[in-house]
Amino acid sequence: MNLPWFKQIGIFFIPKSIIGWLILFCGLAYAVYDFMDIDSRSHSVSDTLINFVFNLLIIFAVYSFIGYLASRQAKA
Repeated sequence: MNLPWFKQIGIFFIPKSIIGWLILFCGLAYAVYDFMDIDSRSHSVSDTLINFVFNLLIIFAVYSFIGYLASRQAKA
């Protein structure tokens, strides 16, 4: 496997390759889909935001975990 896919800057992971960009865009697309799904079932703005923020934190945690694993340098 050709790593690293990401470059770590602080707590954020910036894509460095095509696969990294694909993972980022898939995460963003899922976040948009998730927001629209939650918004279609909610009754108020606060209901939408409360449910969406929790899911957004989960998406960010999964992206950060993938970024952490894919940004480490291979040991010789």
